Amino acid sequence: MYVDLTVDFTPDEVKGYAQLMIIVASADGALVKEELAIIEAMMGRAMMHPEMRVDLRNMLEKPPQLKLVLERLTPIVLKVALRDAILVAAVDGEYDSEEIKIIKQIAKAAGVKKSQLSALFEWVKAGWEWHIQSFDHLGLV
Repeated sequence: MYVDLTVDFTPDEVKGYAQLMIIVASADGALVKEELAIIEAMMGRAMMHPEMRVDLRNMLEKPPQLKLVLERLTPIVLKVALRDAILVAAVDGEYDSEEIKIIKQIAKAAGVKKSQLSALFEWVKAGWEWHIQSFDHLGLV
């Protein structure tokens, strides 16, 4: 069973975590279905209450201010959000410069070193490659 730290977050931490995902997905000005799908999956994994999901979906067109969200989250929440923000940024096949700026701000707020951030980007790359292998194994691509 896949267990993630997000299941232990308080409701406010889950909200802040999801807000960061929305901020990253909205950074390039164009929300695509892949970004929406991964955010929905992350909200589900975090066991987010359905009413809170509705409130967050309403933020997609007008995301909250990054600084205000960063200020209220603990380093643990910020680190998990950083990991997942990179996934959100990568899901459409490319990193936008605005997404990278936000990711770097999350990393700084979380106290993550450049080497750790680079390792996370490599982890995401390896993860996507691993995922694509399943399509090859099944003859889907």
